[in-house]
Amino acid sequence: MAIALRLSLEDYHARAANSNARAPNGHASSSKERTVDNIAAEIREFEVKKAKLEAEKARVESCLHVLYQELEEKQRTESAVFARRDTKGKSKAGGIDYNSSEFEWSGALEAKLKEVFGHDSFRLCQEGICNASMDGRDVVAIMPTGGGKSLGYQLPALMVPGCSLVISPLLALISDQIMHLHEAGVDAVMLTGATSKEDSDRIYKRLQAMGSGPSVGPEIKLCYVTPEKIANSKKFLTALDRLYKAGKLARFVVDEAHCVSSQGHDFRPDYQKLSTLRERFPDVPILALSATCPAQVLWDLTKTLRMPKLTMASAADVDGTVLFSTSLYRKNLHYYVLPKPAGGNDSIMAMRDYILNNHRNDTGIVYCLTKKDCESVAESLTTLSEGQIKTGVYHADVPDTRKEMLHRQWREGRVKVVCATIAFGLGIDKGDVRFVIHHTLSKSLDGFYQESGRAGRDGKDADCVLYYRAQDATRIASLTYGERGGQEKALAMLAFACDVEECRKIQFANYFNKSSKLSFSSWATAEEDTLTRCGHCDNCTRPPETLEHLGVRGRVAAWQLLRVVEEAGQELTMAQLCDLARGLGGGSAKEKEPAAAAKGKGKGRGRGKEKAYVDVHEVAGGKVELSKEQTETLCVRLLVEGYLALSFSSTAYTTNVYLKQSKKTGRFTAFSREDIEAGKGPAFDCAFVKKTAKGRKSVAGAGPSSAKNANGTASPEKPKSTRGKRKRIEVSVTPPSTDDEKGRDIRIDNDKDDIEDEAPTDQEQYKAEMSGFIISDSESDIEESDMEWQTSLRGRSRVSANVKEPAKAPPVKRARKSFAGNGSARLPAATSSSSRTPPEDVIEISD
Repeated sequence: MAIALRLSLEDYHARAANSNARAPNGHASSSKERTVDNIAAEIREFEVKKAKLEAEKARVESCLHVLYQELEEKQRTESAVFARRDTKGKSKAGGIDYNSSEFEWSGALEAKLKEVFGHDSFRLCQEGICNASMDGRDVVAIMPTGGGKSLGYQLPALMVPGCSLVISPLLALISDQIMHLHEAGVDAVMLTGATSKEDSDRIYKRLQAMGSGPSVGPEIKLCYVTPEKIANSKKFLTALDRLYKAGKLARFVVDEAHCVSSQGHDFRPDYQKLSTLRERFPDVPILALSATCPAQVLWDLTKTLRMPKLTMASAADVDGTVLFSTSLYRKNLHYYVLPKPAGGNDSIMAMRDYILNNHRNDTGIVYCLTKKDCESVAESLTTLSEGQIKTGVYHADVPDTRKEMLHRQWREGRVKVVCATIAFGLGIDKGDVRFVIHHTLSKSLDGFYQESGRAGRDGKDADCVLYYRAQDATRIASLTYGERGGQEKALAMLAFACDVEECRKIQFANYFNKSSKLSFSSWATAEEDTLTRCGHCDNCTRPPETLEHLGVRGRVAAWQLLRVVEEAGQELTMAQLCDLARGLGGGSAKEKEPAAAAKGKGKGRGRGKEKAYVDVHEVAGGKVELSKEQTETLCVRLLVEGYLALSFSSTAYTTNVYLKQSKKTGRFTAFSREDIEAGKGPAFDCAFVKKTAKGRKSVAGAGPSSAKNANGTASPEKPKSTRGKRKRIEVSVTPPSTDDEKGRDIRIDNDKDDIEDEAPTDQEQYKAEMSGFIISDSESDIEESDMEWQTSLRGRSRVSANVKEPAKAPPVKRARKSFAGNGSARLPAATSSSSRTPPEDVIEISD
């Protein structure tokens, strides 16, 4: 600009001289002389200002550079290992006690905890993890689900310079963490497949700016990614390289670290590629977090992540990886296994009644096995409760926008119950989840422990409820067929569900010790050891008089079932085995149908039926004198204990599950019935929960005085400071009149567990709903005629064997009692049996 002004001025002077030469009086114009002077003065003024501005700019840039250096040095100093005064931070053994509150940063840490997260104190070993992280150590932290692991890296990330990288396997977890951090004013971002291109570009620019040296804008304190991003994105690794070279890569956090090990229950191959982190960034500390990490998995993850040898947090050396481990037992969680009614609607109504009577205004999760189950359960809960239960659906096919909206509605309390697959809830920081219900069995006890751990993260009482019936065994077996270790895990889950005596805490401890070599001490607390019963689960609170041990009767029934399996000549479904052993239709079946006869029978379930012949009187000395439900339960016990084995047959649409002999079957069947009755053979017993005696309570009256729940267990007393006495439901179930099962034409479907996916007839619906609750007149010697079923089904009148109804009573539709005046649901009438009447000693068994 100055040069331009000078040229303009010179040109102007030349023009002015020419003009003066032509002036008649020979004098220059006074106005033009003043303009020239003004321009010259203006030029000089701008030149002075420019020089001053350039000097000021240089001074400001110099000051900023010095201030940034001073800030980074100060932050580095605060996060370094300070020279302890006296014994601060030292254990009695001479190592570093990271559980101490006497570090130089302890005061600032507690202040930041209160300021950002609103907590007055730390839980479990949170403070120790924060101390070790502030000290720049490699850390492995094993804490129970819901124990607050995330605070161990989020709080230190705010105290040290640079960005902490969090590697997490679940998008739902990442989204929840980002939402919480933004609400707390923390600058956190995520780079996943769900991140938009605009957001991704903006995040990369900020990371690049951080990696280029001192920047004026705020730093990204936490960046969340999936392991796939580390394994597959060269662009992201380049950004990490720049951060590392600039000293702005503070820490790597590996969440769900057990996924690193092929021995872990959720192994993911991309986790093993995280081994490159230590190779590329050797000076960046690593924090590995897990809820279940047995010895073999712990060894695998430290080797894969290239972490140094472990050292205990209470007396840590100066070089090792600091290990934190707390008890996996959470005494505020109360586990219950409740009987699941056979009918689809009845099982939903049982859950509806449970929620409205015990958690009417509470937040909860209902876990389902399939996406279809999620949709149907959510819709049915809302409909059957007439909108009193506000539900939402979460599974893999729900669009991201709907997932995010549901997430917010659930956290804000506008949706109370989320019906979800296992993709929801893991790691979600919502403390007031008062109940977690499993609509059916989980595929493994590992998954069940983690999923149920979503409850009670605030430390207050919460319920973990599993609805179970023996027929679920075949469904869970078919779903786990083909998975690595799937059958072993499914059988462990069945063993947990069908056990009505052992403390649930001890069951967990035994399972993880056997399956993962996890030490029993992992379940001990300061107050009690591992093998001390918890005192508040369903089995601990169940009155002894409500249990029935079959003793010799159970051993004989088990022997009979195994003999039938041996003599059947083919593999049997559970339903087939139970009906054969109970002698329905005379206790025998036709011989195998010739192939020629089966040929051309048409498609569908009746195609290629195979028949077997079993004379239960000759083979087993008579029929099994147990109800259908008890016989099914006995089959599950024999399966769990290895006396029966599973067999599978896959079709284009499903996997059929059969029971067959195992290597242990002969330990029973080598003896005669007389020997078994005399006590010979392997030790075996099966306990059942007795049907509740007379004395019913209406649903409307179910309240604090309800002393027992739907499974015959006494509700544990809860501390008054957290919750009052627990409400439980007691209602009766009585079937309409029915003909004797003897002599009926029974067709057993291998796909029985999928019957809810079709449109059943009224008769099929009735059979499904009443399965396991109706006992034929010929079985009245079991002395159950004066007992009532205590379940969560709605009111029906009692059954009494003392009054026999006509053998062919006309169909009668019985209306269900409405729930607290909220409408009613009707049970389809029982229709007459098939007009086709086979000989009394014949039963058809369809594959």
